[in-house]
Amino acid sequence: MVMSNPVLAQWDAKAGALTPRDRRRFAAAGCAGLVLVVAGLIAWDSGAVAPRLSAFSSGHRGQTRTDGLGRPDVLVEEERTVVNDGRLPVTVTAVSGSSPGLRLRSAGVRLPQVIEPGKKLTLTLAYAVTDCGTAPEVIDLRVRVERWWGTAETDVPFAEDGLRWITGPVTSACEFAESRMEGR
Repeated sequence: MVMSNPVLAQWDAKAGALTPRDRRRFAAAGCAGLVLVVAGLIAWDSGAVAPRLSAFSSGHRGQTRTDGLGRPDVLVEEERTVVNDGRLPVTVTAVSGSSPGLRLRSAGVRLPQVIEPGKKLTLTLAYAVTDCGTAPEVIDLRVRVERWWGTAETDVPFAEDGLRWITGPVTSACEFAESRMEGR
């Protein structure tokens, strides 16, 4: 059973509905938004927004020396290859690295260096172990890159299979230094 209501009868059934012009505007805005999202993803993937760099290690060696007071000075050299995973070239202008217990001494390469897309730059990182107890296995690497629109600093993470050591360079060097100190 349907009851008639004089107030409902006076309402316009199309009140609040979108006009064809409004529908076209919303469709155009949706398409423009989709184009912007796709363009942003392409720019990110190309390395235009942030440099896309990764690294893998090619080997390491540790050495110890004694300083003027007879304390061991533990040094680690690690060969690390930086790969440009983006679609734009980057110019590496500086290399820095710091981790608790480690201090970067040199990168072993003259800078600036241009890394083309898909190409590699091999660094020989020399760092001092200042505290064997707190030092991680490898130093966190950061690079400063320049492109035509400006300078950016970014971390250079290891590729997924970049670390394959059972005992890392810092542990090896620290254990060697400890064994040398015990032998005195």
